[in-house]
Amino acid sequence: MAGDSAELRAKVGRARDAKILDPLVPAILRAIEYWSAGGEPVFLVHDEQPSLKGDRLARIEARPGLAGVKFVDSRTDPRVQAADFLVGVARRIAEDALNGNGDEILTGLLAPYVDPESLWD
Repeated sequence: MAGDSAELRAKVGRARDAKILDPLVPAILRAIEYWSAGGEPVFLVHDEQPSLKGDRLARIEARPGLAGVKFVDSRTDPRVQAADFLVGVARRIAEDALNGNGDEILTGLLAPYVDPESLWD
């Protein structure tokens, strides 16, 4: 039993270190690319994220088209609250569609906002 517990802790530790399939940085980079495509640099306001530090933050800050980054408390910043709400709705619509339970009208309304480089078919 003790061996099983140690093995489980080791697996959990490895999973925490894995950055596989974390869409946060690629999504931010695509958003910067999209919104700055007209030549006007964008300023990113994002909720405080412990995972957006070091190399990950450096990748974002080095992106052409980015004017700057500001981290805010999502509990008090209405811009981030509105974005979180919209992302949550979009994610639910997408998950339902991908699981075969989607609403055709909602999925159709979401489609123009899905990045063409997304993995969603």
